[in-house]
This record gives sequence, C-alpha cells and structure tokens, in this order.
Amino acid sequence: MPIDSPAGRVGSEGSKTRIRRGIIRRYGMTLVFLALVAFMLATKSQFGTYQNISNVLAQNSIIGIIACGMTFAIILGGFDLSVGSVAALSSVVGATLMIDMDVLSIPIGIAGALLACLFVGAVNGLLIAYVGVNPFVSTLGTMTVVRGLIYVATNATPRFGVPYGFTTLGLGKFLGIPIPAIIFMIVALLLGFVLHKTRFGHYIYAVGGNAVAASEMGVNARRVRFAVYVLVSGCAALAGIILIGQTASATPQAALGYELTAIAAVIVGGASLGGGSGRMWGTIVGVFLLGVIANALNLFGVSPFWQPVATGLILIVAVALDGYSGRGEFASR
Repeated sequence: MPIDSPAGRVGSEGSKTRIRRGIIRRYGMTLVFLALVAFMLATKSQFGTYQNISNVLAQNSIIGIIACGMTFAIILGGFDLSVGSVAALSSVVGATLMIDMDVLSIPIGIAGALLACLFVGAVNGLLIAYVGVNPFVSTLGTMTVVRGLIYVATNATPRFGVPYGFTTLGLGKFLGIPIPAIIFMIVALLLGFVLHKTRFGHYIYAVGGNAVAASEMGVNARRVRFAVYVLVSGCAALAGIILIGQTASATPQAALGYELTAIAAVIVGGASLGGGSGRMWGTIVGVFLLGVIANALNLFGVSPFWQPVATGLILIVAVALDGYSGRGEFASR
C-alpha cells in the first residue's frame, strides 16, 4: 500500500508513536534520575559529598540485591511478596548459628541462612509452578508464615554476639566503596548476564510474554518458574546475610516492607507487571532513583514518614504509565 494513502499515513504515524513510546519507556526513568541528581547537586552541597554518596550506596544495596532477583519474577509475569520475610529469616538463622557455634561459626551461619531461604523459594516455586497457586496468594502466604515463625522462634527479640569480624561485610569499605555496594554491583552484573545473554534468560522472557507459545516451542515453563522463585529467595538470603554484617545481630523485624520497595524499583525501572519485558539496567536505575529521592527528603529536612508516601506515589505513577503505554501500543496497531 502506498505510504501517501490515508491507510499508509495512519500506519506510519502508528509506527512512529510506538517508537516514541518505546524510547520513553526505555530511557525515560534514566533521564529522570539524571535530572534529579543534577538538581540535588545544584541545590544541596551536602548531596555530592563522599560521605553522603557512600551512605546512599550502602543503604540501597540490600534493596538492590533483592530487586535484582525480583526483576526475574516480574519479567516472568509474577512477583514475590515473601522476600522481606526471607531476608529476615536469613538474618535470624545466620546470626543465630554464628552466635551459638564455636567452630566455623561464620561459614556454618552463611550456609544455614542460604539453605533455609532456598527451601522457602523451593516451596514458592512448587506452589506456583506445579500446583498452580497464584503468585500473590503463594508468596503472601509464605511471607506471613515465615515472619510468624521468626517471631515465635525469637520471641520477637533480637540476639547479639555476632563475631565482630563479620561486620566488615556490612559496614566495611574497599577502595573507598562500601562492600555492600560492591556485592550489589557484582550480583547485578552476574544476573544481568544471565537474564540477557543466556538461554535461561531468553526462556524467562518467552514464558513471561506468552507461556503457551513458549511451551509449544519446547520451553519447560514449570521448570523455569520454579528456578526463578528459588533464585529470588537466594537473592533475599544474600541480602539478609549482609544485614547481619550491618546490625551484628539476629533481628526478627529486619527487612519489613522491603518487598514493596523492591517491586517499586523494578517497575520504576521499566519492567511491565504483565510480564515479558524489563532490563537489569532499568532495575539499577529504579533502585537508585528511589534511594536518591529518600536521601533528598532527608537533606531537605522532610519527615522520614513521608518517604513511603513518595515511594508509593512513584509506584502508582509508574504502573499507570505502564498501563497507558500498553493501551496506546495496542490501539496504534
């Protein structure tokens, strides 16, 4: 059909609209993040100091590690509400073993924390992939059960006495960079490679985009879902281990609300709740965008109680834009 015809012009305009929407969706939050950083550098001299930047990196690294795992779940078309409780489980199990064991306390504590959390991830994976339970119901249930068991086991009381040397993992620095931030970057690079450069990552996009079509192409969708939820719990376990290093204790109340912040970071970073789209780079930007906003509120003297309000509003806007973009793309076809 000639491009000058009415139908051709409509098709051309629709194609341009999709391209514009794609560019905005892919780079919009990065531009917003850069603009926010530029604004803070221009208005608050404290923002650009080494101490403040170091604090922002350290404070957001734990959420960042959890968000890296959450990226896989959201691209798959689900999410995991249990990650906060799983991180707390990791913190309590790991710290308790480190306190109670006399020999090899740190390696045993780390191994115990990982095994406990991977078991929870396996339960989520079995329920979602093989039993067919909705991810919201499954992970909400495990979130509640795990947090309740933590409170019962500890009587909701922290335990202290973690080996002092282990605090280096949570509070130490290497070449001036907080160690938690270095671990976050390593996790992001490794999982980014898995997501974008391996067959498993391609399977995740395929199942999240259209599970039926993926299965017809020979992808074992159940196995992919199971592996993803185990991976998400593994990331939460690592976050909990770093929490031990930051608090030097077993803290039952640790990581409260982290699941919503991690989901917000992934969605703000451009992933779609409908599944099939998202990038690890976008998640990193989302994590630090939320972190810089929280830091900006602190520097401007705003009450910390407004921080969850800001996070919630950003999440609402991001989800609304995602829905609008999807409707617009469908309408332009």
